[in-house]
Parts: sequence; C-alpha cells; structure tokens
Amino acid sequence: MSVDKFIRLNTVLKLPDKVVEEAIALSREIAKDNKAVFVLDGIRFHPHITVYSPEYPEKNLDNVLENVEEITKNTEKVKLIFERIDTKQGFIVVGFVFSSEIKRLHEKVVEMLNPLREGHLKGKYEAPDYRMKLSQEKKENITKYGHPGTMTLYSPHLSIIRLEDEFLAEKVTETIKWNTVEFVVDKLAVYTMGENGTCKKLVREFALENEKTN
Repeated sequence: MSVDKFIRLNTVLKLPDKVVEEAIALSREIAKDNKAVFVLDGIRFHPHITVYSPEYPEKNLDNVLENVEEITKNTEKVKLIFERIDTKQGFIVVGFVFSSEIKRLHEKVVEMLNPLREGHLKGKYEAPDYRMKLSQEKKENITKYGHPGTMTLYSPHLSIIRLEDEFLAEKVTETIKWNTVEFVVDKLAVYTMGENGTCKKLVREFALENEKTN
C-alpha cells in the first residue's frame, strides 16, 4: 500500500522588487544586533505576503498550480496599503490594510485550493496541546481550511524577521520604520515552505491578468 506524501505550499502575493529590497535590507539591519531565527535574503528566505498556506497531498501539486493560474486570469492587480508594524512570538511584521479587494482574493484562493487538501491537516494542528491554546474560531478554521489564519482571521502581512528573544522583538518594533506606504502587486506565486512560515523555493509565478474596465 502506498503512503501519501504531503507538501506545504504557500500561495502568496509576489512583491515588487522595491518592496523585496526594503524588506531584506530591514531584516539584515535588525539582525546586526539581535539573534534571529531567520533573516530575509531572497535566496533561502523570500519576502512574501501569504494568501493561503496549508499542506496538500504531494500528488495534487499540479492541480494547485492550475487553480492558481485560473484565479489570476480573473483577478485584477492588488493595491497594498501600509497599516502598522507589529510583533508576536518574536516575529516582526509589516501589516497592511485588509481591503475588500484583498478579502475577495483571499476568499477565492481558499475556495479554489482548500478542496485539494483532501481534509489533510499539518501535524501540529492536530496536536491537543497546540489546539487547546486556540480560540474556537481558529479551531474551526483549522478543521475547515487547514490553517487558523483564514477568512475573517486572515491578516495580510510581510514577516521581516523572527528574533530569538520576544521581549527584544517588542523593543525593536518600537524603533523601526517602513517607508513604502503603498504599492501594487501584479503577480501571485506558489512557494514551498520551511519552518516559521518561511518561503524557501519558488515553484511558479503567475501574472494577474484581468484589467479594470471603466
């Protein structure tokens, strides 16, 4: 009997070069004086904004890519507007406004890709000691969508770095600045994932092809 293999894939907003460069520069600057779990470099750890990142049976990889490509054919470019810099569990993140257009895109991606999980959950999401710390809504999201941060709990953000010391991360967050107030994303991409929500390797990228009509 064959045993299914699983792969964690992250469907993301593919950032423009100037945003990638700013994120990497900020990550490296913070890491100079603080011990980090990961530092963005655009090689091993790619700057990104997650849209949806569950685990899938590996056999469904091609279907995931086909569905993402289909989504992009009917999706306009997306504007991101800076909202805040935040921290949690040592992560320092740049948060963006959860606009109606991002909401529609997120919900469409979840709707199209969630069935390809075939009900599979990442191991830690099934662990009782992990689940007991979660709100009821997060538990329901895990059961329905394979990830706690979906639908109403989705928050578009760019993880800059994760520091080993959570207290220091809070202090650093008070001092750093993000310069790019708004920008436009014109691609979705699919990456394989590593630990701490990192994107390791680009699988494929797709242009958002639909244009606005007056």
